[in-house]
Amino acid sequence: MAQEGLIKKRRTIENHILAIGGGKGGTGKSLITACLGICLADRGSEVLLIDADLGTANLHTFFGLEPPQIGLSDFITRRKSSIDSIIIKTGINNLKLIPGAQDMIGMANLSYGQKIRTLNNIKKLNYRHILIDLGPGTSFNTLDFFLISHCGILITSPEPTSIENTYHFMKSLFLRHLRKTITQKALKSLIDKGVGQGDGEKFDSVFDLLEAIEKIDPKLGDNIACHLSTLDIKLIVNQARTDRDRAIGQKMAIAARKYFGIPIDFLGTVSYDTKVRKDLLQRKPIEAYFPHSEVFKELAEITQKISPSYQLGLDFSVD
Repeated sequence: MAQEGLIKKRRTIENHILAIGGGKGGTGKSLITACLGICLADRGSEVLLIDADLGTANLHTFFGLEPPQIGLSDFITRRKSSIDSIIIKTGINNLKLIPGAQDMIGMANLSYGQKIRTLNNIKKLNYRHILIDLGPGTSFNTLDFFLISHCGILITSPEPTSIENTYHFMKSLFLRHLRKTITQKALKSLIDKGVGQGDGEKFDSVFDLLEAIEKIDPKLGDNIACHLSTLDIKLIVNQARTDRDRAIGQKMAIAARKYFGIPIDFLGTVSYDTKVRKDLLQRKPIEAYFPHSEVFKELAEITQKISPSYQLGLDFSVD
């Protein structure tokens, strides 16, 4: 009985990491991160938000907070030795924040050692839900932050450039994931060629790459395909205005499965709201207007669909 009680206790403190990312800026990742955090905290769970967009950190502004004096960059550069010492209150019950601070020019500049130390410490944090707000782009550091999550959420808008960048993010994530899970040098060389547009140097598709891997190691190709099917990656279409916009997410999920072999779970759409945009521009705290917004209701419904899954996070003990 004592052992059973210990197991239950361990389960109650195990964290669930969600990374919110995408290939393009301006899609509303930070807004959605803040809202999902509020929805999860409202259920009574201890929630921590991490602003990992170190170049243009702004997650604190959604809570009406002044630019913080400490943030994630202080831990990365060892100005603060403990990650717990950079956690601040948001003013909302059960919801805390690690700001990104303003003095680092993007995560692309993190050294390998800085990245590993930061990722390992994030995984040890004792919060039921940890939401990581990532910057735009597909740098290795951004992808690695996304890949430690138990559930990765991609944010796109209906704009063609945003959709294209989201697909690019998926492809980069796929290749980075393979690079981190395969140890054979010959296979890593194939992966480093990537997936291109038939220029003679790269593979035309993910399946061409997998076929080349299978020729070297037949069993590994099957194992990779099975492993990819277990990844927990979800998609939200933000700033939807029309029914056509709302249909984009499901089409993207089908295309991702067909092209990458990765099951993408489409969570839903979030409507474009001029009043919300106006309030954001006026830097009003999010809790002042969101409970009465249709956008908040949509995000509350999306939160209901996010169920804990512990299959995505990778071990970054080796490069």
